[in-house]
Amino acid sequence: MIFEVARKSGLGMRFRSHRRWPRLALYLALLFAGVVWLSIRSDSASAALRVSNDVLFVPSPALVKTACLGFDNLLSDIFWLRTVRYVFNQQKGHRRFRMLKDMLAVVTGLDPYPCDVYIRGGCWLYEDAEDANDGIGFLQRGLRFVPGHAANRWQIAFHIGKCFREELHDEENATHYFEMALQMPHAPRGLIVAVAAGYQRLEKFEKAKKLWKEARDTTGDPKIRNAANRRILEIEMTQNTIGLLQQKVDAFAEAHGRSPKSLSEVVASGLLDTVPAAPLSGEYELDADSGRVHYLYIPQDLMGYR
Repeated sequence: MIFEVARKSGLGMRFRSHRRWPRLALYLALLFAGVVWLSIRSDSASAALRVSNDVLFVPSPALVKTACLGFDNLLSDIFWLRTVRYVFNQQKGHRRFRMLKDMLAVVTGLDPYPCDVYIRGGCWLYEDAEDANDGIGFLQRGLRFVPGHAANRWQIAFHIGKCFREELHDEENATHYFEMALQMPHAPRGLIVAVAAGYQRLEKFEKAKKLWKEARDTTGDPKIRNAANRRILEIEMTQNTIGLLQQKVDAFAEAHGRSPKSLSEVVASGLLDTVPAAPLSGEYELDADSGRVHYLYIPQDLMGYR
């Protein structure tokens, strides 16, 4: 009678569900023990491999994705934590980052959307592993996959520009990505300084001057305001100097029936006392084919090779 009432009232179902809890707890305990055991085995294997010239096997992203049984995000997090530890060990040790690119490929192959992974991983590749091309490639993958509304997505474009400027000395691409970053949601307006400096170095003076004026008029930082005023003055002086040098080059061509081969030849002819110094570690150069004077920006770390 009691069981009949229980059955009709649904209590029997609750009784049976209570009996399932111990079994579920047992399954969870076994699963946890398995994960711990695998972690210990993995740590032991990694330690053994590190003894042998730090060789570490990294499976292909496709293989891992097939074997993860749908737990893509969870496994991606686990691989990311191991990647962080790998980088930390290399930074403190021999600084060999040979497996970093493959490890990051596994992480983003399982979950291609985490913005911070691309930012941190790209920096590791071009700063620690000293591979600018791999760093840029990884960051560009981030631009393709990270949603446009992500708060830190602008940092991906910024670091691509930073790598182009500081590692590859490619000012045109650097300025392109800095400007891309500036136009993204949540980007700080201070990035306009990097864009303005890029256009100034590329001899696009009118656009640079416009941006420097915008930076000056919209900032509340007196240091940025003063720097912008100095850059505007530099641009105007550079434009005036190029105009003066062009007049001397044209005078040489009229007197000799040909364009000079260099500004030094104009100086030797007596038309010019000396080639003036240019701002921003640059210099003035003459294009012998066109007969036009240009401003050439030279990165500081390359000045010794000139």
